[in-house]
Amino acid sequence: MHKTPSGADRFLGRLSLMGNPSDDSAVGGSVEPSAGIPEAASESTRWEGLDRLVPIAVCALLVVAAVVSAVPGGSAVSAAPKATAPTGVGVVAPAAQYGQGDGPAAADYSDLYLGDGSIPNTLQNPGVGTDATKLMQTYSVRSGDTLGEIAGHFGLTTATVYWANVKTVPVPSSIRVGQRLLIPPMDGLVVTVAAKQTLASLAKSYNLTTQDIVDANNLPDETLAVGQTLMIPGATRGAIPKTKGTSGTSSSRAPRIVGWVWPVGGNNYISQGYWSGHHAIDIAAPKGTPVYAAVSGTVVFTGQKSNSGGGNMIWVMEGTKLYTTYNHLSAIGVRTGQHVSAGQRIGSVGMTGNATGPHLHFEVWLGWPYGLGDNSDAVNPCRYLAGC
Repeated sequence: MHKTPSGADRFLGRLSLMGNPSDDSAVGGSVEPSAGIPEAASESTRWEGLDRLVPIAVCALLVVAAVVSAVPGGSAVSAAPKATAPTGVGVVAPAAQYGQGDGPAAADYSDLYLGDGSIPNTLQNPGVGTDATKLMQTYSVRSGDTLGEIAGHFGLTTATVYWANVKTVPVPSSIRVGQRLLIPPMDGLVVTVAAKQTLASLAKSYNLTTQDIVDANNLPDETLAVGQTLMIPGATRGAIPKTKGTSGTSSSRAPRIVGWVWPVGGNNYISQGYWSGHHAIDIAAPKGTPVYAAVSGTVVFTGQKSNSGGGNMIWVMEGTKLYTTYNHLSAIGVRTGQHVSAGQRIGSVGMTGNATGPHLHFEVWLGWPYGLGDNSDAVNPCRYLAGC
């Protein structure tokens, strides 16, 4: 078997060649006896250095390993992930918590970690967190507020806010500065569950489905508890109390007018208040219910306008600046140019024009209606009407 010569063998071979003159003469020239010694020595040194590097490197690695293992507190190197904990003075890593039958000691180690169960869940505990009072906001009455304005600010009818606070607000005009009012999340009626009442009986009483009430209150099921507060969507107890006569607060822009009366007779209620998207109040009442002039003045317009959705309308001018308009009428009982007195019947409630149900759309303007091309002159009627 052929064996690769080492560096030392090649060096000795060179020396033997230098000692044989016949070999040199065969080449055809004279060679200095010592000429090959530096080349042979250099080659020998290079190969012997490579041969020695391997065992030296192995020894160095062994020494390093021995030193590392001897360091106090050292531990074996592992590719397994290590648990982390918060750092800082006095901080103690939390103990691992598992649900029943879970954790590293479980029969099935790949099972689901359930945690410590500290997060409330109404699906695990029906009835928790389903009281309607938790869905409501509160509002602190400010100077100049009316119940209608407050309701309109939240996109609600005056009746909704009134009946939600009827225990502390006997009539709408009785609100006072600093008083805190409950604001329901939607139009409807706030009720307290009485003994023997069920979701089905409540739904039947207000002509709703049980699912309507479930959805409005985020109920996990149809189980009710005595004393529980519920929101009955769209429901009402009827007309809110109103006081005919002089108005209460008026704005700095609006002239103070005495002798205002409620413009609708019979049973009625405000179905939509005044707000930025609705520059009027809607007073719901059965079709044919009498409509009265809210303030004395001269009739300046009767009929319909093609660019308006008000249907049959009456406009009344008081003095030279203030106008009241009565919209969606089913009947008109006055003519243009006629003088009317506050409280005089001028028409009947209807749903002509753009209306989804019988009501009076009542507006107050500080200038000819839409005379500026927009509704910037419209003001809140509740600044004039007592009981609004």
